[in-house]
This record gives sequence, C-alpha cells and structure tokens, in this order.
Amino acid sequence: MFVADLVVAMISAFIIVLIVSMAFETKGPWGSLFWFFLVVSLFAWSGGVWIVPFGPHWRGMVWFPIILMGFLVSLLLVSASPRRSRKRPEDEQKAATYNQSFVAIDVVVWVVIVCLIVMGIGHYAWTPRLG
Repeated sequence: MFVADLVVAMISAFIIVLIVSMAFETKGPWGSLFWFFLVVSLFAWSGGVWIVPFGPHWRGMVWFPIILMGFLVSLLLVSASPRRSRKRPEDEQKAATYNQSFVAIDVVVWVVIVCLIVMGIGHYAWTPRLG
C-alpha cells in the first residue's frame, strides 16, 4: 500500500500541478514547478492517507482523498503565489525586502517537507492493520 499510495499521489500531483499552473499562469510560490510538485505530492500523500477513506476503491486502494488533498493544497499554494505585474519603481524597493524574507521561507519549506514525510511514513507505522 505504501508504494501504491505514493505513486497515486505523485501521478495525481503531477497532473494537478500542470493544470493549475497553466490555468493560473504561475509556477507556485517558489517560482519552480519542481518544488511546487514536491510539496503538493507530499501533502497529497500524507494528508490523503490520514483522512478516513471514502470514495471509490481501485484494487483495494481508496484514491479520492489523495486527489482531493492535492487539489486543495495546490489551490492554497497558488493563492499565495506572486503574480506577474507591470514594473513600477516602488517594486524594486519591495524586491530587496522580499529577498531577505525568502531565506526564512526557505527554511520553513524544508521543515514542512520533513514533517510531511514523517507524517506519511508514520501512518504506515502506527495504523493498526486489519484483516
């Protein structure tokens, strides 16, 4: 189940990231589709396995919560993404402040990634196996 859940999360995250990035013309809050895909796939995987299973089954696996989590997280991340706009003189002053705060955001992203991995693996370690 571990591999199947992870594969479904990665495939659905790839499709969701492509659709959302084309629809909103953004590459996520970090300006890279790779990081956007990584965070969405980890959220879809860890959040999807912890949600109470619902929806259709495919080969004994419930895939709907994984896709739902990926879609919701991608929309939340896109709403936090910077938008392209025209250049204005005051934008250069904001850019200097933005670059200083970008390092702090980078550390938070790594902490979130590690927590999501631990949470996803923890589901398989602590969930009692029935049958």
